[in-house]
Amino acid sequence: MQELTVGRLLRLAAESRPQAPALHFDDQTLTHGELNAWGNRIGNGLLSLGLKKGDRLGVMLPNSPLYVAIAYGAAKAGIALILLNYRFTGSEIAYHLGDAQARAIVFDPKFDAAVAQARQQLPALIAISADATTPQPAATATASSQDGAVTLDSLCAQQSAAEPAVDVRETDLLVLQYTSGTTGHPKGAIITHRNRSLAFLHWPLIFGYTGDDILLHTGPFHHSAPFGMVLCQLCLGGQVVVMPRFDAAEALALIERKRVTWSFMVPAMYNSLFKLLGDGGAHHELSSLKRLLSGASPLPTPVKERILQAFPNAGLFEFYGATEAGTISVLRPEDQRRKQRCVGKPVFGSEIKVVDAHGAPVAVGEVSEILLKTPSLFDGYHNAPEKTATALRADGWCTLGDLGRLDDEGYLYIVDRLKDVIKSGGVNIYPSEIEEAVLTHPDVLEAAVIGIPDAHWGEAVHAIVTTRSGRPLDAAALLDHCAKRLARYKLPRSVETRASLPHSPAGKILKRELRLDYWQQAEAKV
Repeated sequence: MQELTVGRLLRLAAESRPQAPALHFDDQTLTHGELNAWGNRIGNGLLSLGLKKGDRLGVMLPNSPLYVAIAYGAAKAGIALILLNYRFTGSEIAYHLGDAQARAIVFDPKFDAAVAQARQQLPALIAISADATTPQPAATATASSQDGAVTLDSLCAQQSAAEPAVDVRETDLLVLQYTSGTTGHPKGAIITHRNRSLAFLHWPLIFGYTGDDILLHTGPFHHSAPFGMVLCQLCLGGQVVVMPRFDAAEALALIERKRVTWSFMVPAMYNSLFKLLGDGGAHHELSSLKRLLSGASPLPTPVKERILQAFPNAGLFEFYGATEAGTISVLRPEDQRRKQRCVGKPVFGSEIKVVDAHGAPVAVGEVSEILLKTPSLFDGYHNAPEKTATALRADGWCTLGDLGRLDDEGYLYIVDRLKDVIKSGGVNIYPSEIEEAVLTHPDVLEAAVIGIPDAHWGEAVHAIVTTRSGRPLDAAALLDHCAKRLARYKLPRSVETRASLPHSPAGKILKRELRLDYWQQAEAKV
């Protein structure tokens, strides 16, 4: 039986198209052959340091070709990655790498201080300094960096570009991907080579991209879904244009200059594009775009409508997915205006059902817990058997704690997180429905609806917003606006305007942090 491993898929792409462009970053372009050889040298260098198959390696780097090459090398050497947010403090690094039992970390020198702090808690951690601005390994070894860290250049300069001699199996760990922690402490999702390889094989079927496509990568590489899509496009032998960081003007310029055919963005990124496109201030030739993907957080209907107007030649795919499960369902372009606040039908090879507290399917249209099965389902949470048992049920179904409903055509609608439901006077109120109404107000940029303590009702509906104008929103005017769209019991009892809302690394609003302001001193907690 042929093992499904990511390293093999990347090798096959390089062998098939060695001279074809693979990665564009600033003024640098790497071919598939060059990127594969670089990754092999890194893999062999890590092995020469004493790392072995099954070890865990933290990566704390800004977006760069080096990041991708490290992913190649680790996959081929059988070394699992822990992708760290480059904004982490030393204690956050120590938590993730300590929980993962990592042996080493590769980091950019600009993060020296945070890594040094983490190593005070993890003295056995091997530190590997790597300048992300270096386009390729140096021809000769360089000296070790300060504080006992070796440099990646010194490890890889004299290494062979041959494939690492490691027998990597599809059941081996590829990534220990820590969830964004919107409901508590981050958990390490166990993603194997098989999990991710199956995703790479069925994403092209779902979204329609091929080895002839060009992806614009807009977000940080430490985000699970977009980095996975980068590796998938490379496995197909296609091209990826990598942005160092998201900038709306530069994104539009790159789409035009590089003839980008598709991209994945979160709603906040689309809002940034609209600021340039809406007033006619930016004129770009964007006809090369064939498809746009949206995920990570719900796509509000007003944002969706603006996408459809701004990019009429690009098919919009809105998907429901998770670190633990990959892509679960997709709303395809032809259904975008026909189905509102919908995330489509189960993708190829996946199953979805909505069940009651006893596990029995509920009636069409009834809101309850979503259960799912996907080919790319994770293997559980690292060092968390109770959380694994909660998510992966004995009957083979998985729950992610989401609530939803199915319509009479089998389309799925995400209503809310189970933990986000507001219980007011014994009635369940779903914040996402209220947020959708609030976001139709012309001055509302972002909105989060939470339950706050109420002596009479238990919880009261509270809306927190940011505005396009930057000025406080008139609460009475907002309530009048929402009253045309919502039943009276769903209307916010209070409205608050803030300069910004807290977000997870994946761009999701952290309602847990918003609730803390109100519930820390309350007698009852939710």
